[in-house]
Amino acid sequence: MPQHKAPLIFPEGIIPVYAQIIGPRHKTTIKLALDTGASLTMIPPEKIIVTGHKIPTSQEKMIKIFTASGIEYVPIVSISTLTCLGITVRNIDVGCHNLPSESPVEGLLGLNFLIHLPAFIEFYQKIHSRI
Repeated sequence: MPQHKAPLIFPEGIIPVYAQIIGPRHKTTIKLALDTGASLTMIPPEKIIVTGHKIPTSQEKMIKIFTASGIEYVPIVSISTLTCLGITVRNIDVGCHNLPSESPVEGLLGLNFLIHLPAFIEFYQKIHSRI
C-alpha cells in the first residue's frame, strides 16, 4: 500500500532555516529564508559587523540587486564560515543588505550557498547529463 506523506506547510510562505556565521571575532546565529530565486546569500550589516567582518565602502565591492522596491547596490563581504542545513562553506561571498522590518526572516540563503548541498549537486548533475 502506498504511503501518503503530509504536505509541507509553511504559513509565512517561506522555508525558514537557521545558519551560523563565524567571523574573526565572534559567531552568531541568523534566521534565513531558503531562496532558490536569489543568486547570492543576503545577510544584514549588523550580523556581519558583530562577527568581526568588515563591510567594504569601495564601489568595486558592490553588486547590483533587484528588489521589490527597485534596483539597489549592496556591498559584498567574504564570510569566513557559514554553516546551515548540515553544510559548512568557508570564504563565501554574501550581500550586505537589510530586508524590510516586516520580514519574518533576517536574510536570504541564496544559490551561492545552496549549490554546496548534495540534493542541489545531484539535481544539477541530472539536468546536465540529459543535455
